[in-house]
Amino acid sequence: MFPLYTTSFPSSASDLKRLLTNSLKRILEVKGDPVSVREASYPHLQEMRILLDEARLRSNPPAPRAICDEVSPALQVDQLTLSALALSIGTADLDLSLRASDVAFTQGKDIDDQVVLALEDAADGKVEIKITQRSLVALVTELLQAQAKKQGITLDAVKLELDQESSRSVAVRVCLQIKKLFLNASLVVVGHLELDDHLNLRISRLICTGDGGIANVACGILNPYLRRIDGREFSLLSLPIGEMQLRDLQLEVGENITVTADFGSGKRA
Repeated sequence: MFPLYTTSFPSSASDLKRLLTNSLKRILEVKGDPVSVREASYPHLQEMRILLDEARLRSNPPAPRAICDEVSPALQVDQLTLSALALSIGTADLDLSLRASDVAFTQGKDIDDQVVLALEDAADGKVEIKITQRSLVALVTELLQAQAKKQGITLDAVKLELDQESSRSVAVRVCLQIKKLFLNASLVVVGHLELDDHLNLRISRLICTGDGGIANVACGILNPYLRRIDGREFSLLSLPIGEMQLRDLQLEVGENITVTADFGSGKRA
């Protein structure tokens, strides 16, 4: 969704560009002007480009806005491009790209009676999300360290092992070296990741094991936290695709973890 934070739909292409830019800058720290448009006959645009390369997610971004009432036609865009390479999310970086042709946007109002845009249809489109294993390790380390630090436990080393089970699921094994005072121990956290039709990543079957007293203490701290997030779904990114169905989703594990999907009806002329 693209919230515009206005009660009235923009009256011109320049007004749309300004509102989209301000909306994106509420969520991200971004250099320059991230939105460019080429008008055909507004609200018909030849092109809309959103450039978010090297942007950084703000520490406390506004919550996503959902459409709460009926939708109506808003924009027609011949070519839509979104690029967010080296997008910084906490300690991790990821690459996001989205391209679509012959796109129809709808508009609706959120709970505060402000306009929200959603992509309703497209002739064809493709989205790709990519994160390096190094960035994923940094993100996992940050999450686990936050829990361990409360008990005076330090993570000295984290090793991530991913085993692809199918085109949408991965088995995860995280090996940890921990320290508490002058004691050291090794822990293993295992789990399972599965991608659904809406780019949600579901995490399950989480458990921590280890040998020795300090390892048992650490797992006793981590396991309640792991149980709280077991079964939880994490959206990889809030894309403005409305209720449009994704297809041909692929989750590929290599040096990078890459998610790709196609969307669009192929029916628009």
